[in-house]
Parts: sequence; structure tokens; C-alpha cells
Amino acid sequence: AAITLLVVAPALPAATPLDTRHARQTITVDYLLESCTVVGETAHGLVPHFDCESWLYGVLATLEAMHEPTVCPPAPLAPWQAYDVLIAASVPEGRGGEPALPYVLERLRAAFPCG
Repeated sequence: AAITLLVVAPALPAATPLDTRHARQTITVDYLLESCTVVGETAHGLVPHFDCESWLYGVLATLEAMHEPTVCPPAPLAPWQAYDVLIAASVPEGRGGEPALPYVLERLRAAFPCG
């Protein structure tokens, strides 16, 4: 005779990035560029599950929505094109620890000036 054993485990809710409630972190130039080179490997980094492409999409969408644009690319700019602009030149010494957004805007303005 066969015996069937049924084990019932309590249901555990799935953890999502919204469930973790981590404190806000500053995205630095070094962190951004590093996370852009290790796609899909940021589950346990400074910012869990950080996605470089999504971050760049947010920056580009914000620039497009501004009433007075500060960056004027010849066509809608894709995140990979913005990343190409960022890595076209090496990061100047001492700037790696700075917040990424001002650096990204500076590089994009230099590559795609308005007027």
C-alpha cells in the first residue's frame, strides 16, 4: 500500500522592490556607468534591482517634457544612444562620486546643444 503525504506550507508573499522599503540612495556617475555594464546583475547592489536603461528613459522623458529644452538631439534619443554619449569620453578624475544626473545632462548638452 502506498502512503501519500501531503505537506501544506504557509503561503509567503512574493517580495518586490516595493516591499523592500530601502532608503533613497544617490546614483553616482560611477554607479550608473557600472550598472550599465552589468545589465541584470544589480539585484543586491547599492540600489537593489537598479536598471540603467529605465533610469536613462526617465531622464530622457523628463528632458522631452520640459517646456524649455536643454538638450536637443536630432531625433528622439534612445537610452542606448544616451549611454553611447556618456561613454564616448572617460569620466574626469574625481567626478565618479558625483551625482549622475548633472554629469549626464552636461554630457548630453555638449553632444546635442540647443540653438
